[in-house]
Amino acid sequence: MGVFSNIYDTVELGHFNWPFLNSHPVHPATVHFPITFLTTAYTLDTAYGLANRLRFLTPFLSDISRIAYLSHWAGLITSLPAITSGSAELYELYKARGINRTDKQLTNPKTHSDVVDRSINIGLVHGALNAVAFGVSTYAVVSRRGVKAWAPGRTSVILSALTLPGVALSAALGGELVYKDGVGVQRMGGGLDEKREGIKENVERAR
Repeated sequence: MGVFSNIYDTVELGHFNWPFLNSHPVHPATVHFPITFLTTAYTLDTAYGLANRLRFLTPFLSDISRIAYLSHWAGLITSLPAITSGSAELYELYKARGINRTDKQLTNPKTHSDVVDRSINIGLVHGALNAVAFGVSTYAVVSRRGVKAWAPGRTSVILSALTLPGVALSAALGGELVYKDGVGVQRMGGGLDEKREGIKENVERAR
């Protein structure tokens, strides 16, 4: 159990000292790749579906479908570390003595329950949107095997067009968790010491 706990703390929560002292959670560093690849895939699929209206795209349809297909694959692969680390962050908010819940008790002693509940709700929506995107891209790569130039069918085009704004909303919700609710902010390294010192100063000033 100790070994798995250490792996969880190191890989998913970012608590490692080698090759350098980490000062932040892993999750924010893993999300940029899937957001980029999936946004590219859904945008190109949508463009492919609009090709009849956008005549200037017609000569590039094969290239568009190939790049979209490869972007779906890249999005799925890079989503794996983002999904696992994000799930770990949400779990640390949910469980009774999770590091993120404990952090909110430190920074919001009177309102931490409300902050945590709100963050969990946002996190669940954030995760659900990402799960939908993962499912849509899985359908995309499976349904296009053996198809010339990996061209998307009508269903795949519609799904991509509907999922594109969902990815944008998911990214916005993730940003809200960090920048508004402060989930994972100054949780490790020198940042944690700085935060504790600031809280101590505020307490002493309020006396």
